[in-house]
Amino acid sequence: MRRRRLLAALGGLATGGLAGLAGCVQRRASGGAPLSVSSPALTDGGRLPDRYACEGEGVSPPLTVESTPDPTAALAVVAEADLGVFNKPLFWVLWNLPADTERVPEGVPRTATVDSLNGARQSSQPGTEPGYDPPCPPLGRETTLLFDTFALEEPLDLEGGTPAEAAADAVTRAQLASTRISVTYTRPAGGTQTG
Repeated sequence: MRRRRLLAALGGLATGGLAGLAGCVQRRASGGAPLSVSSPALTDGGRLPDRYACEGEGVSPPLTVESTPDPTAALAVVAEADLGVFNKPLFWVLWNLPADTERVPEGVPRTATVDSLNGARQSSQPGTEPGYDPPCPPLGRETTLLFDTFALEEPLDLEGGTPAEAAADAVTRAQLASTRISVTYTRPAGGTQTG
């Protein structure tokens, strides 16, 4: 599956850009405004606040959708740690947000289906609840974290609680455009060692 995601990203190079880089990358012709997403808590190139990691409350960060391309049918968020080309562990996949979503609030509930977001769905990791699984890199190691938002050409026919890898693959296949917020996080050396 990871190979398929890599090939999909490389396919974006052939059409004029790498899917998911900061800013908007259009994979298919579309009209209207580009996909634009920001966050009141995250700055591209900045540091992830402890609140959104395992050392803090471990809640999901807020996102603001400023514009979407036509014909966006739904939105999705994929968050992963960038540990190299073939090692990008996922820690959140949220999909089937309505196309007119303006805001994803902080602290999305850890449920397979999110009623407060009009039935959007979230992935799960083995042995954890569905939803945002706060990043918890090795102590003292700076890690790049990628928060990608996707405009989808159609809602995904996936149940909530689908494994993160399968959900991310489905998002990649259905994308019209994507945009990225990239941040770094270093767990304090005095932090709690987990998993």
